[in-house]
Amino acid sequence: MVTNIRIVIGGNFGDEGKGLMTASFADEMMARSGCCLNVLSNGGPQRGHTVVRGQVRHVFRHFGSGTFAGADSYFPSQFLVNPMIFVKELEELKGKLPSGNSFPKVFIHPDCLVTTPYEMMTNLILEEQRGAKRHGSVGVGIWETLIGGGKSFAQLAAMEEKQREEYLARDRREHLMTRLAENGIGQLPDAWKEIVYDPAVIRQYLEDFALMREMVHITDDAVLKAYPEILFENGQGLLLDTGMKYKGYGNHTTPSNTGIENPARIVSSAFGLKHTVPSVSRQEQQRVDHEEKAEGQDTKLHTQAVYVTRSYMTRHGAGRFDTECPMEQINPAIRDLTNVPNESQGTIRYGTLNMTSFLRRVRRDFSAWKEITGSEAEWAVCMTHLNEYAHPGARNAAVKYHSDCEESYRRVEETFCIS
Repeated sequence: MVTNIRIVIGGNFGDEGKGLMTASFADEMMARSGCCLNVLSNGGPQRGHTVVRGQVRHVFRHFGSGTFAGADSYFPSQFLVNPMIFVKELEELKGKLPSGNSFPKVFIHPDCLVTTPYEMMTNLILEEQRGAKRHGSVGVGIWETLIGGGKSFAQLAAMEEKQREEYLARDRREHLMTRLAENGIGQLPDAWKEIVYDPAVIRQYLEDFALMREMVHITDDAVLKAYPEILFENGQGLLLDTGMKYKGYGNHTTPSNTGIENPARIVSSAFGLKHTVPSVSRQEQQRVDHEEKAEGQDTKLHTQAVYVTRSYMTRHGAGRFDTECPMEQINPAIRDLTNVPNESQGTIRYGTLNMTSFLRRVRRDFSAWKEITGSEAEWAVCMTHLNEYAHPGARNAAVKYHSDCEESYRRVEETFCIS
């Protein structure tokens, strides 16, 4: 038996086109095997992965971008869940799925940490107080959830509703005030007093949690073994990885592993690696795909990591951006419907793509796969937004995209047509 694994990883600061690639791979996997598990392997619903199907457009946050194709979603322990965002997106998606299609299954690891309204409020208040020194957070409480000592999904699910209400009203509110004090804020800002103590906030959260609990299936990484097609969808990008904080990028990073490390650990957990599950080449996979395998024979993994980049670079919010340039240098006609200006992160920033640096960080990140799993894998690069890289005024004309690499790499120079 061969299990096909694809891992979609952003190569830069996010917004590379991971949703587009995930949706495309999900179509392929569903057509081949009839089922696919879309694993959200890091971060939480601060992600925004855009998928367009005909006249339907959706920005995926709490569900896999393979949902339109019919792929099931899995939230492993490394993913943070937010019942409020989950329910809101669930209602949006129900109206966008093809008529007659049932909603794909959603699985959740019991150890997933759960964000409450008070982590989100803490996040927003602290960002407001930073003023011009904002970190560029989207305000959904990711960092506050990680450090907050809150409950896991299984722990909340095991509580009676009255216990959950007390947990929110006492524990989470108290932690909010503690975090403000730690950051030099002696009292709750007046503008936040009404919402922090509004009982309707807790009532709505409890309703959302109950609905989420009713819909999801609590399981662990072993659920991967039930699927012949596994599609990992990472959030953010390699330059926002938690380790980049100590490589010159400071607090303008994310507290999660954005590269191949989380997928490698999840696969190792599911299949009992290291050095126990053989990998297969593409040629061997084609040979054995339709063969009956003897019961009890080891699963063979065919794994490919796909690193995604635009033909240029973008970044949200403040922070280091070595190749930043005016948007007009890329294309003055760029129109981004997802990354609209907002109070938390301002206007999206643009920069040129340094292919040498990109390939260097891809190779460095990919090397962790074998170190963690002991199995072989392939890697590939996907470049999106080719139609947007143009000289000012270019329309319906062939233009060159150039990227100079080190001598050890082949020069990239291709001709693309502006559509």
